[in-house]
Amino acid sequence: MSKSSSARIERDLGTYADRVRRVRRGLTAQEVASVVDVQVRQVQHWAAGNNRPQGLARERLLDLDYIVELLGEVYDDEGVQIWLHGKNRAFDGQRPLDLLVNGEFQLISTAVERLASGAM
Repeated sequence: MSKSSSARIERDLGTYADRVRRVRRGLTAQEVASVVDVQVRQVQHWAAGNNRPQGLARERLLDLDYIVELLGEVYDDEGVQIWLHGKNRAFDGQRPLDLLVNGEFQLISTAVERLASGAM
C-alpha cells in the first residue's frame, strides 16, 4: 500500500471516529449500536479508529450524525439527550430514539430540520 493510500485510510477512519464521538453527545454506545444495527463492540471499534462502518451501518451512522449535528445547533448536549429520549407529540408520543432504532430516519430528519430552521 502506498504512503498516500495509507494516510487516506487513516484520515477516513478518523472521520468516522469523530462522527461516533459526536453522536455520543446524545446517546450511549449501546444506543448508537441499536440505531445503527450493530453490536456495541463495533461502535467502540469505530470510535477508536480501528475500522470503519460499511453498507447500511455506514448510512445509518451518517444519518444519525446529521440528526445529532442539527440538534446541536438548537440545544446543548443535555438538550440533545432530552430531545432524543423524551416522548414527543410530533411523533404521537413516541420517543425519537425508538423511531431511529426502527429505521425512521427520514421522519426524524424532517422534524429536526424544521426545528433547526425555527419552523417547530
